[in-house]
Amino acid sequence: MGGVSLSAERFDRKAMWRDFAVLYRSNHQARIFEQTLRDLRIPYVISGGQSFFDKAEIRDVLAYLRLIANDQDDPAFIRAATTPRRGIGQTTLQKLGEFASQRGCSLFEAVFEIALTDNLAERQLQPLQTFAEFIRRIRDKAEHAQAQADELLDELLNAIDYERYLYDLFDERPAQSRWTNVLELVGWLKRKASEDGMSLRELVQHVTLVTMLERNEDEEEPDAVRLSTLHASKGLEYPHVFLVGVEEGLLPHLGRDDEDFGDDEQVVMLGRVQEERRLMYVGITRAQRSLRLSWCKRRRRAREYVVREQSRFIEEMALEAMAITESPEDKALSPKERLGRLKDLLNKTG
Repeated sequence: MGGVSLSAERFDRKAMWRDFAVLYRSNHQARIFEQTLRDLRIPYVISGGQSFFDKAEIRDVLAYLRLIANDQDDPAFIRAATTPRRGIGQTTLQKLGEFASQRGCSLFEAVFEIALTDNLAERQLQPLQTFAEFIRRIRDKAEHAQAQADELLDELLNAIDYERYLYDLFDERPAQSRWTNVLELVGWLKRKASEDGMSLRELVQHVTLVTMLERNEDEEEPDAVRLSTLHASKGLEYPHVFLVGVEEGLLPHLGRDDEDFGDDEQVVMLGRVQEERRLMYVGITRAQRSLRLSWCKRRRRAREYVVREQSRFIEEMALEAMAITESPEDKALSPKERLGRLKDLLNKTG
């Protein structure tokens, strides 16, 4: 399921974005959908997990890109200037902010103007100047016609030494997880730049637009696609549902390969399959009018592609048999009645 398909569905059905939900078994599956929806500027909200773009490490890196795209972005300046730490403290930022307010300029511009005054001590001014000159240098390179976006992204990450910052701040496992997220973000940006022929400046302008695609917290029910785990979707219904990742290893998800249950392994596995079947039932019963199932033929794991098989639950739903033996009476069924039949078929297997 892609954003283009979702847009076509919305147009064909004369529906609103809030009429659609994308449901999945695990939080990590949301990432690719978030990236695609943001690329296409389709509004969404996420349930049952933290948005990829709300993670601290993602916001840190995006702050640098936002500042490169727009040196008037004071929140981005503050976040980038202080992460990783580079000797710019709250007292320094407060004095810089007061000076910028008096001059009616941005914090970035204020760095170059305050250097001509005695408002800051040399030990406070020096790290500010180093940071501002670094941002200016990357921005100048980004505006150069020959500058490659992927090379400049690598230069940016290497210059701020963000990987070491994470490993200094966190234990090895959480640091590795956060760094993996950063690499995934940068990989997405590089692919975007390559596929669309974007310079770094064009890319960061695009990033600025997609990061503005945030939920209005004052709006009780925003007109946005719902991304949700199956667990978080319990008790809710949507006119149109995309149930994604319906494949062995995801739904049903049977735990880690290295788990040892001894003599009780068969009993435990049967219990897990039954619980996963109930979760599948939760998914299909969220749909009021239409239900789409999707699965991958292969998925990338580390640097390799792993062949996947569709979930056993799809066969239990007897979709192919229904399509082949459909009687005239079956053809006359409404979408709601068809969905009801699918629910009944799956319920009988439980």
